[in-house]
Amino acid sequence: MFEEIGSVRSEADAEALGLLALFRDSISEIRLNEPESASTYFNPKYSHYIVVHTPLSIRYPEKREEWNLRFSRDVGVSLVELVQAEESSAYVKGLMAVNGSKVYAILPYTSIDAGKAELAKFPEDRMGKVRAGILPEVLPGIRGETVLDVGCGFGGIAMEIARNNPGSKVYGIDIHDSMIAQAQMDANVQGVPNVELRTGSAYALPFETGSIETATCFFMLHHLEDIRHALSEIKRVLKAGGELITVEPLIQHHDHGPMLSAESWKELFEEAGFETEMESKPGAVVLRALKRDL
Repeated sequence: MFEEIGSVRSEADAEALGLLALFRDSISEIRLNEPESASTYFNPKYSHYIVVHTPLSIRYPEKREEWNLRFSRDVGVSLVELVQAEESSAYVKGLMAVNGSKVYAILPYTSIDAGKAELAKFPEDRMGKVRAGILPEVLPGIRGETVLDVGCGFGGIAMEIARNNPGSKVYGIDIHDSMIAQAQMDANVQGVPNVELRTGSAYALPFETGSIETATCFFMLHHLEDIRHALSEIKRVLKAGGELITVEPLIQHHDHGPMLSAESWKELFEEAGFETEMESKPGAVVLRALKRDL
């Protein structure tokens, strides 16, 4: 039986951990019980570690049974990436445990493990493949003195935009307090000073009319009950000639929100008063929409 060697500090609660696929790039601190003991567990030779911790108290739906097997049984087991280690703690990405969880073991992820990774079989993550294929194409081209990422979740995209535009002010907004708190922790640890994270609704954005040059929404609008309302609100905060860049899924049987065709998405944007260009990608559509001058 493992003994407790430390605990987890993050802003993650059960609601946040319901989105494991997005949370995996967030940062947690492992606080070790023994002073100056980080070097006992973390070695510069290794970039990744296996961490055994308190299991999650939530159960995922049947289609995510592999998550239950890893994180919601007698213990949880996470494969984490080391960000930085200090004397008595370490910051890691991918620790799937809520704030205050106990840590029981920290083991290096070694070449004998990694050597088999390419041969392993996993349940298909269709949306993960779509995101991984499209975002690296879209994000480097986003520019603007003021940029707003609506529905930013844990803030990973907002922070990447901020790093790509160090002279710009980048805002991220999400309705969930725990996600914004976690995003701010990530920004602080990673040293991204030009990003600001706020809690707020896509239906009532906390920004002045005409104050934003570029807005983004990634795989978010289809979750909303009133997409037209959100588009109207985004249009309000954009400057004349400002741009909205959106990516939405087209995968059949995607189980969140309406399944719209690429043409239907474009029609929604045009009805909201945007001049819109559409580009279909495998599993998704990219929409670049300019606010029409009044």
